[in-house]
Amino acid sequence: MLTREHRCGRSEEQEPEPGLSPKKAGSGRWLRNGCKWKMEEPEEPANGGQSLPPVYIYSPEYVSMCDSLAKVPKRASMVHSLIEAYALHKQMRDEASGFCYLNDAVLGILRLRRKFDRILYVDLDLHHGDGTGDVSDVGLGKGRYYSVNVPIQDGIQDEKYYHICESVLKEVYIAFNPKAVVLQLGADTIAGDPMCSFNMTPVGIGKCLKYILQWQLATLILGGGGYNLANTARCWTYLTGVILGKTLSSEIPDHEFFTAYGPDYVLEITPSCRPDRNEPHRVQQILNYIKEEKWSVGFGAQYFCLGKGGEKTEGSRNLKHVV
Repeated sequence: MLTREHRCGRSEEQEPEPGLSPKKAGSGRWLRNGCKWKMEEPEEPANGGQSLPPVYIYSPEYVSMCDSLAKVPKRASMVHSLIEAYALHKQMRDEASGFCYLNDAVLGILRLRRKFDRILYVDLDLHHGDGTGDVSDVGLGKGRYYSVNVPIQDGIQDEKYYHICESVLKEVYIAFNPKAVVLQLGADTIAGDPMCSFNMTPVGIGKCLKYILQWQLATLILGGGGYNLANTARCWTYLTGVILGKTLSSEIPDHEFFTAYGPDYVLEITPSCRPDRNEPHRVQQILNYIKEEKWSVGFGAQYFCLGKGGEKTEGSRNLKHVV
């Protein structure tokens, strides 16, 4: 995946990460699947302090590792192969500066905490972290009022999802005033996923991504769930294009996994006929509850999840102890 580079100054010197050349380690932020966010700044800014292009760094070893560890075999290979087929990796080739592998949003937040006082973690995966995912789940102990959960029922589509996401993130941004963002973009919300819950397309997730990127904050972007291989690759490739500001061809380019995209062989995903069970009055009740709540504005990490409601989940991204 990718990060949005942001001109925000050089941090203190750090010990090189395992597997990194000391000459290339320095100060940085890393993503899963062999991606690094390069934070170092030249002595004289070349572009007046504007955001820099994202960095995408490919490592066959780490893609192989992801393939072996993922719940769905070959998922990392399919995602990278489609990104490569669209030649998106070439957009960042000159910016390469080393890589490392992280598989946990919490570790990314802890790393960012070395430089930024307030980190906002936005989880747009289907599942919440540990807990019920109910709107009343606002955190525990020191983390109370640092968590915002939005429970969503089956069948939601792009327009309504984005409306909820924008409405809540607007309130969260004002209340918490984040200095950096960790954004997790699961593809298990997409129509056709075996989880058979939401009914979205990459376009809806892309609108949420654009909304967050327009804050112009340091943003670290992670993958997440996604168990329909072809649609997961479609989704993350489309989102890579969004980050780069590229409009991608509808036709899937010829590449190693081309036959997996039949019978239409296009990038777009069409929603199914699944009914939307999110009643407008219930959605409004949730939005009103969140708007009226007194969220914490202290230092630390704040958690926002827009996921499936009404069930207990055992997620791996539990942020209760990160504050």
